[in-house]
Amino acid sequence: MSKRRPVITVVDLDTADREYPVTIPAGTKSYTIKTRGNNAFKLAYKTGQVDNTTGDFISVPAGSAESEDGLSSESNIVLYVSCEKGSEKAEVKTWR
Repeated sequence: MSKRRPVITVVDLDTADREYPVTIPAGTKSYTIKTRGNNAFKLAYKTGQVDNTTGDFISVPAGSAESEDGLSSESNIVLYVSCEKGSEKAEVKTWR
């Protein structure tokens, strides 16, 4: 029996407060996303939501991560991420 291994993806968040898409591949069972520099970030499931203060987004505090378990999507899921600081990287760990 082979062990499952996570896939790690790093997404450059070069510009502060700019929306970046992060694709979670079809068939993913769970994911965790955090910033490498432990900066706060916003996460949304629709484009255009993280760029304003009234959008449908989740605020993830500095030093924290966001996770989802029990996924069963047959198509890609796109997350939209914005970081309060530029020159940051988002670390995304997915399990299939």
